[in-house]
Amino acid sequence: MAKFRAGAGSLNAQQHTAVDEKLARGCARLDLDLSAGQRAQLLAHLKLLAKWNRRFNLTAITELEQMVVLHALDSLAIAKFIAGRNLLDVGSGGGFPGVPLAIALPRLQVTLLDSRGRRVRFLRNAVGELGLANVQVVQSRVETYRPPLKFDTVAARAFAALDHTLQVTDGVLARGGRLLAMKGKTPRAEIAELQPNLRASIRVEKLRVPFLPAARSLIIIEY
Repeated sequence: MAKFRAGAGSLNAQQHTAVDEKLARGCARLDLDLSAGQRAQLLAHLKLLAKWNRRFNLTAITELEQMVVLHALDSLAIAKFIAGRNLLDVGSGGGFPGVPLAIALPRLQVTLLDSRGRRVRFLRNAVGELGLANVQVVQSRVETYRPPLKFDTVAARAFAALDHTLQVTDGVLARGGRLLAMKGKTPRAEIAELQPNLRASIRVEKLRVPFLPAARSLIIIEY
């Protein structure tokens, strides 16, 4: 596939078809049966991100083909590990993993949490343009965020070391909830720094992100 920048203008029909086909193949490898409409929403999210990125520097990834893999499919790789009916995306940034998960799982209630104004403005714009009725955006630091109802699942993608992530998400996870910390290689040093009772409760899953040779792991901690 010829590489092109998502923010360099409209895609021609051939480019759009090629990217959509790659997204469809990736979703199939993840056992996600997404409709053409859902894939269109995923691509629309990435295009909006590229558009806003020209002014606000929201992502270092500018080629749409790479964004499909490194943002959309990387986010969707954790779909089967989500527990319960609602999810908090901590430090959502450009909306990952929360927006792709909300598109793929429309019955899941998703909250996108970020403390930076420019990111929150982008997220609110994206949620509105994509028509995502199952998503809300909140501007706050997770340390001070106190939701009216705690969350069944909290997802943290490239957020912080495990010990800090556990500390700051303690106030937002429901009893019996699940923390999903998305990492590259298994962070053995971070795991070793945790208290023994926490280390015993950790489950590490190797994620296989379609078209991505780099290592991805998911740290799962049940509460």
